[in-house]
Amino acid sequence: MNLKTKVLGAGVLFFLGGGIALAQTDSTRVAEVDEVVIVGYTAVKKEDYTGSVSKVGSENISKKNVSNVAQALTGEAAGVRVITTSGQPGSEPSIRIRGFGSVSGNREPLYVLDGIPFNGNVSAINPDDIENMTVLKDATATAIYGSRGANGVVLIQTKKGKSGRDVVTIDTRIGFNAPLIPRYDVIRSPEQYIGLSWEALYNQGKFNGSADPVAYANARLFSTQGIRPQYNMWNANAAQLIDPATKMVRDGVTRKYSPEDWRDYGFQTSMRSETNFSISGGEGKTTYYTGIGYLKDEGYTINSKYERYSGRLNLTHQAKSWLKGEFNMGYAYSDTDRNGQTEDSGSIFWFVDNIPSIYPLFLRNAQGGFVNDPYYGGYQYDYGNGRGFGALTNSIADATYNLDNRKKHEVNANFFLKADITKKLSFETRIGGQYYNNSRNDYSNPYYGSSASQYGSLYKERTELFSYNFLQLLRYMNRFGNHGVQAFVAHESTDWKYNYLSASKYGLVIPDGGEFNNAINQNPAYSYMYNYALESYFGQAMYDYDGKYLLSASVRRDGTSRFLNDKWDTFYSVGLGWVVNKENFMQNSTVFNKLKLKASYGIVGDQSIVSRDAADQNMGYYPGYNVYNPGNFMGLPAAAFDRIGYPDLTWEKSKTFDAGMEFTLFKNRIIEGAVDYYHKTTDNLIFDNRLAPSTGNAIMKVNDGLLVNQGVEFTLTGHVINKEDFYLDLSLNGEWLKNKLTRMPIDATTGLPKIIDLAESGFGRSEGHSLYDFYMREWAGVNPQTGAAMWNVSYTDKNGNGKFDGGEQIASLTEFLAQNPGATILEGTTEVYAQATQKYVGKSAIPDLRGAFSVNAGYKALSLSAQFLYGIGGYSYDFAYAGLMHNSVVGNNNWSTDILDRWQNPGDITNVPRLTSNRTGDTNYNSMSTRFLTKSDYLVLNNVRLAYTMPNKYFAGLGLNGLTVSLTGDNLWIQTKRKGFNPTTSETGNSNTYRYSPLSTITFGVKTNF
Repeated sequence: MNLKTKVLGAGVLFFLGGGIALAQTDSTRVAEVDEVVIVGYTAVKKEDYTGSVSKVGSENISKKNVSNVAQALTGEAAGVRVITTSGQPGSEPSIRIRGFGSVSGNREPLYVLDGIPFNGNVSAINPDDIENMTVLKDATATAIYGSRGANGVVLIQTKKGKSGRDVVTIDTRIGFNAPLIPRYDVIRSPEQYIGLSWEALYNQGKFNGSADPVAYANARLFSTQGIRPQYNMWNANAAQLIDPATKMVRDGVTRKYSPEDWRDYGFQTSMRSETNFSISGGEGKTTYYTGIGYLKDEGYTINSKYERYSGRLNLTHQAKSWLKGEFNMGYAYSDTDRNGQTEDSGSIFWFVDNIPSIYPLFLRNAQGGFVNDPYYGGYQYDYGNGRGFGALTNSIADATYNLDNRKKHEVNANFFLKADITKKLSFETRIGGQYYNNSRNDYSNPYYGSSASQYGSLYKERTELFSYNFLQLLRYMNRFGNHGVQAFVAHESTDWKYNYLSASKYGLVIPDGGEFNNAINQNPAYSYMYNYALESYFGQAMYDYDGKYLLSASVRRDGTSRFLNDKWDTFYSVGLGWVVNKENFMQNSTVFNKLKLKASYGIVGDQSIVSRDAADQNMGYYPGYNVYNPGNFMGLPAAAFDRIGYPDLTWEKSKTFDAGMEFTLFKNRIIEGAVDYYHKTTDNLIFDNRLAPSTGNAIMKVNDGLLVNQGVEFTLTGHVINKEDFYLDLSLNGEWLKNKLTRMPIDATTGLPKIIDLAESGFGRSEGHSLYDFYMREWAGVNPQTGAAMWNVSYTDKNGNGKFDGGEQIASLTEFLAQNPGATILEGTTEVYAQATQKYVGKSAIPDLRGAFSVNAGYKALSLSAQFLYGIGGYSYDFAYAGLMHNSVVGNNNWSTDILDRWQNPGDITNVPRLTSNRTGDTNYNSMSTRFLTKSDYLVLNNVRLAYTMPNKYFAGLGLNGLTVSLTGDNLWIQTKRKGFNPTTSETGNSNTYRYSPLSTITFGVKTNF
């Protein structure tokens, strides 16, 4: 008998034991057991389930070469967005399910590993050990998790053994990582850069009224007002170097040296190797799965890597006819190097994209020759003494000489028992948790860079997390006639504790010694602890009549230690379903093979609170208490007031309605699909309410406001060709999302709803707008006569002269309109950035449609698959590009090649203003405005895999059951509005000049089992 199951969450198939045992003993009958899903704490036939879930099986996970299994969800489920914010191997992506669940609170989903809420690092779970991952989306699926389910739930189920079948599997892959996704086009020619620099100084002199702009520029090009003389790489002074007629380097001018291309030294093509070995099987009452894995994933920046050793053991034993037990444990040790990734002058990415091409990587003497390094040998790196860009720093040298290393031990385990009290009543208990110990060790060398003046420094950080979850559950299952019932009541307790310790010392005795005993001076040390507890009582009931009419309901009461006054709340859901294809009138349908309609409503919550201030994370665990910082007052203990407590702060709560349909079309199921509509209203939003200065406090966090997310998501799969030797499947999923604030919090200073919140740069939050509607100054182009930048200004014509005059401008249009209803407002332009009006510009960061499509094909033993990601509509702010379109002092930053379209002469029509080297009045040309709002449409080739499964005849007699060879590529290509712009790497699509762009991976794999 063929058995099909899909395990979608916590739990085991214990209550199907009788049917499965029968299936295993009857080998002569060929039939199919109804597909079973496990959601939350209950198993149910998928056909009988009223909730909205998406599953990713091991076959799809294994197609992708990822060090963090959460990345394998990319493009696999409608309404699920995986945001890879860093290309650092082993880094944790962000996941968003059905929009934005909060304004300033937590938006991450809850992870559940083998039935236990998971608080560890997902990167510690070896993807090869995973049987499937399932995303729970609607209230029917998530409300049973109460205060942790508001942002969706990701269930991870690890592999288990099968009785009577022992299998040994070896899977090895080797390949390389490379920066195949293009970066911004910048000025790479030193001659081109110096010509633009001279022109900027020429214009500065011209618009400042200099009688001789040529002499003005020549005198300043290589000076403290331009580029320092030691960085003149030509055998010529400024007058000899630049032809004033062309504003370019004269023909025949020679170089003293050629600066290095920093990309060649900061980036690399690196290796990726992975090997996994597993044994699974069982006999009689016991089954087992054990697996070990090794991964070395080197990043494409120097000294960037992730190395992981992992192991997992799953045991199941039927001790008695009425007693079953399971034990599951996983361990991972990881070693990570993260050099060159700080969001400051230590960033390799900032240097590579932004350093002017005139600056060398290695120090040069007056004749242009290399300078030998007296400490490390070879050539000495240039740390930029007098360099306009990144003075006194060199990120590539720092990444070479220094170290930022993290080592982590992580364990997750759980133990499960099920005792049958009667045939219909059982008791279950599960206890499990996670522990990790993370050690960070930073070393800064004593010779160069930021710690040279301290003779080297050491920084050490130790973090430790321990959490456990204890569940007790009483379950009832029965079927009588056409009626099916299953229900449970349960209690669950969670305890979470996090310890932090950091210390630093400086003054190294041995230059390369990395331990504190090697340093003679100590900075203050810090340590603290965060903890919380959660207590829960909950239950669920499911009913079906004849498999056609479905009803489910759940209720959960949670109490948390995080809140001071309002600790308890109740969450619930109810779901309805109708399996239409089982009705008599559908029996002869030639269109619908299966059709199910479903709807649900429920309330879920979120107890997690996020602070924008990294130094104020205690607010997330103890928000109700006043906070004081300890200090020293004349040698005595003292406490300085830090912030007030928010004793009335409580849960954010989401009310979610979902309606959808699941279907297969035509007799041979040519098309399978699902469509869902959801409407999610989140109230008790956590907002920052600004207090009057007279209170002595700046911010009061409050629960107020109303946020609505609504959307439609769809999944379609077409089995275009399905023959014995050839198949072709096409799949498409997508999400349309609309987001709106329908009520703003009360402003404590006025007692009225807050007009607008501008807490997040570039966005305005006000009633009737989404969280990510852009609110900023509006670019008006370039004055064709002068080349000056212009912006739009809204103003009130106070003097009645019919034109804009300074002092008449409106600073913020939304606030002005609310405070001055009916006012007459005129529109004009200004060349003064500070006078331009901030306003809603009619653009949003939320796309019209986002999703993925894929192709899966196979011919005999050969298979080919490809997955594309797409986004249509919406805008993003290109911060990185804005930095490359600057008008700062020459030598301070590189330019985008788009600077070649700059204004140069009166009458020029262009969107790029004049260059004037930080001239007063011209300094805000690249400040925030709609100039750098960029269409965020994208198309990404996320994964391609070609595999060949060798016929058994080639290894007959060797004991092998299968051998597959594969070639896989991940993140290979992207098409966006601008080369280098990648809107998939942040929640809003905004770019970041320090971001480690996602790496591209190509691997060759061999998998065999016997």
